[in-house]
Amino acid sequence: MILAGRLTGSVDGRPVVIEANDAGLLVSASTFRGARSMTRLVDAMVPLLLILRNAGVPLRFAVAGVVVVNVLPTPSFLARLVAPGLVRLC
Repeated sequence: MILAGRLTGSVDGRPVVIEANDAGLLVSASTFRGARSMTRLVDAMVPLLLILRNAGVPLRFAVAGVVVVNVLPTPSFLARLVAPGLVRLC
């Protein structure tokens, strides 16, 4: 089974897009402010991230179309630096 689709929404009033395809999930924030808002939510999202990791779903995070970091299966150094709560996923 392959996930496929696109969800558009907002976090703290800033636009966020979640795209699913055969490569996994990509969460995109259109601005660096939007990305910063999302990093504050990491501690609350750890249980969901653990479920995704255990299911083998790769997750990447993109900011303003400039920076893309891996979050799952292993958070990249940059992701752990910006959101220290991701250390619990290692």
